[in-house]
Amino acid sequence: AVAEALKAGWTPEPCEELAPGMPCVKLYEHPQGSTTVMPCPMESVTSADGCGALFGGKADGEQCPQITCPKALGVTMKLVCAGGCCPSCWAPDHVVNLDRHTALENPAVVPPAPQAPTSCGGVRCFEPM
Repeated sequence: AVAEALKAGWTPEPCEELAPGMPCVKLYEHPQGSTTVMPCPMESVTSADGCGALFGGKADGEQCPQITCPKALGVTMKLVCAGGCCPSCWAPDHVVNLDRHTALENPAVVPPAPQAPTSCGGVRCFEPM
């Protein structure tokens, strides 16, 4: 019963409790009485100018994809704002059993760009195809 509650009742960690460099993730809230997916609050986005360019000339309700989140491996994913212009479906790693094994070598892996932010530590980049 506890495991089932975790699969549907999870919430992101409070931003002030995250380790340095970890992105803040907040649950998206639909406008009252609506299921329309609107942009994330501008104070939460990484690039307000980029969002302005993305949304330019688009009416409310047309700025972001009108998505609903699926269940993945029995876990209810939720719309979150995590720095992007629009909400995305997400669940924390401890709720979705994500396989992050690194035992296999991949010849297409290349070092990360030197200008990559420190929050990209541990990233695996691949050669363009």
